[in-house]
Amino acid sequence: MPVPSSRTVLGDLVWAPWSVVGWTGTLAWMGTIAAVALPMTLAGVPFENLQVRLGWQPAVAWPLWLMLSPLRVTYDPRYDKARVSVFTQNHVSVLDANIACGTIPVPLCGLENAAHLQLPGYGWLLRMSNAIPVRKGEGRFSEIADAFRERASRGVSVLAFPEAHRTIDGKLRPFKSGVFRAARDAGLPIVPIVSRGMYRMLPKGSVTVRPSRIEVYVAPQIETEGLSDDQLPALMDRVRTVMEAWIERKEMLGDLCLEPL
Repeated sequence: MPVPSSRTVLGDLVWAPWSVVGWTGTLAWMGTIAAVALPMTLAGVPFENLQVRLGWQPAVAWPLWLMLSPLRVTYDPRYDKARVSVFTQNHVSVLDANIACGTIPVPLCGLENAAHLQLPGYGWLLRMSNAIPVRKGEGRFSEIADAFRERASRGVSVLAFPEAHRTIDGKLRPFKSGVFRAARDAGLPIVPIVSRGMYRMLPKGSVTVRPSRIEVYVAPQIETEGLSDDQLPALMDRVRTVMEAWIERKEMLGDLCLEPL
């Protein structure tokens, strides 16, 4: 499995002790958040009320700082921070959700394999956090669109990784069309959210963390309502173009997001 050429065995040995500290602190912090949330959600407090109002969502990103990889976010001035949207993020690392929580300023939930919601412990955490199950078989896209509408009615945005799998070379993998179709059917806009630096910090196949600078660009909303099936490939290409421009050249293509498809 390819990893950045800058990674060496000696470097892994040097950073292994701090990686142990970082992972231990991350697991402890995430466990603390879950333990505090449990009695509150059991008491009937909606999880989305805890995410932003109490500052829990941005707190999920704190482990990045512990791992000496500060998060720097650039919001396009045309991005509407108050609007419920479907966020599409490039998938690089197991800590991508931490990046999203530290970046997205509105309550959010994620798409998740339906089988994961049945796992002991972890499945409860997913259900508590409003995760949307993705099952196999026909009709799943209409179910996801219905879930998008239901979450939106409560002011909850959706986070999705259209590649479905983590990158193995730092570049974008092919997109799956399901999330774009569901967003269109639900009448929700797409927001490209794209990170740089995570492939250096923690690529797929590695457990040793390397300090990095995590730079995130949040583009403006791309409207999906009224798009035909024939226009969905153009929507996917536009999101991909915006993402690749930031990953490869640190270029912000906010103007492209606002052009009619």
